[in-house]
Amino acid sequence: MRQKWVLCVTAVCWVVASALPGTHLVAQDETGTGTEASHDMWSMDLGGGWQTFGMAQVFPIVTIGAPLVDDSPLSETSWYLTQSAMMLNVEGPGQRVTLRTTLNFEGITLEDGELTFGAWGEGFIDKRHPHTLLHEFMLSLNLWELGEGDLSFSAGRGFVPYGSDDPMSRPGLKFPTNHHLSQLPERWVVSGLYLYDGWGVETSVFGGTESRGPYDFSNINNFGDSWSARASKRWGPGSGPFATWEVSTSYARVAGFHHGVTEMNQLWNMALRSGPNGNWGLQEAFVEASFGQQVHNNDFFSVLAELSFDWSMHQPFVRVEYSSRPEYFRDRGAGDSGFFRYDQATDPISSTLWLTNTVAYAYESTGYPFSIRPFAEVQHFKVWRDGPFVDPISLFGNDSFWGLTIGVRVFAGGRPMRMGAYGVLDPITSMNRMGSMDGGM
Repeated sequence: MRQKWVLCVTAVCWVVASALPGTHLVAQDETGTGTEASHDMWSMDLGGGWQTFGMAQVFPIVTIGAPLVDDSPLSETSWYLTQSAMMLNVEGPGQRVTLRTTLNFEGITLEDGELTFGAWGEGFIDKRHPHTLLHEFMLSLNLWELGEGDLSFSAGRGFVPYGSDDPMSRPGLKFPTNHHLSQLPERWVVSGLYLYDGWGVETSVFGGTESRGPYDFSNINNFGDSWSARASKRWGPGSGPFATWEVSTSYARVAGFHHGVTEMNQLWNMALRSGPNGNWGLQEAFVEASFGQQVHNNDFFSVLAELSFDWSMHQPFVRVEYSSRPEYFRDRGAGDSGFFRYDQATDPISSTLWLTNTVAYAYESTGYPFSIRPFAEVQHFKVWRDGPFVDPISLFGNDSFWGLTIGVRVFAGGRPMRMGAYGVLDPITSMNRMGSMDGGM
């Protein structure tokens, strides 16, 4: 019932947005060849130099788990409305002030999580947790061409400047195991960023505590107990978030609350990304390594590589990931939905190692402003024990299994931009500024 309700509400929002007077903001691929535009997003002039830009999305899917043994808790077939979200930027004259808002409706559509083998975090395990309603609400002040560079300050609720892009803005449907090693989303954060000659330096203070549900914003009470820093370099055709090449390294010191005691955890991430470059239809190449060190617990790591292509509406994607993940006491026995839940206040009891191979194919059947993309995604998992107490065969019934997801990606107004950066690295702000400097959209 809730899924039908949110689908109807989202559809109404799309119809209203489509009927509003507006244009579509387009950023070229920046290779200098004048080829196909890389982004297309609905926009509206608010007057006085103020503008707004937005899009919405929802993905109806069916996920089938295939552990290849009887009586496994992973033998599930479920349908979801996943990644249901609306994104809106409001920007002032000269892009000096920007408010980024992203509303995520998974608290309604994914109340019990989304079957995602290898996933963990925020009380869900082998299911991806629903993100909070207020996924992003970040206000940025941008000072362009300051000392031959660009400076910005951002504050609100969103992504900490650490790690790589949010998987929601990347081509794979299922989130990788490393989501909580490689990103820090939905924190109350204050950050600063300076760009100069392709180099970027970011730092922040934030509240380290994870949300406990899609409507929990109480981690503002812990603001200031954690910090992060990220250094990056961009080069090749394009600039800012649209540069062809980008490498980054980042560190975060994150406060966690366990058994009534605050413990400091450490995270490291290194990432290399190549955007569209006109070769072989490559849309994006991406590799990253992450490492997490928890007090009194095992250390955790991940290495991941992705390739995505765009061959005239045909969009194949591959990912390989090798990661360790924490294991927790599960709420109830196998076969109950509690098998996929754990108490966030407890420490891990062990860890497992996951090798996940993902192959996907999507077809862009319609273009913008209303784009429909049917897709299929196949995953194979191999799991090893990495400590005492947890044996994959005893836990899952097998240490090698498959997952299949089929569905449709539906976008209205445009596709999502890269997520995880604000201010002068906000891709919508950068796209708008490029259009203004080129004499308009």
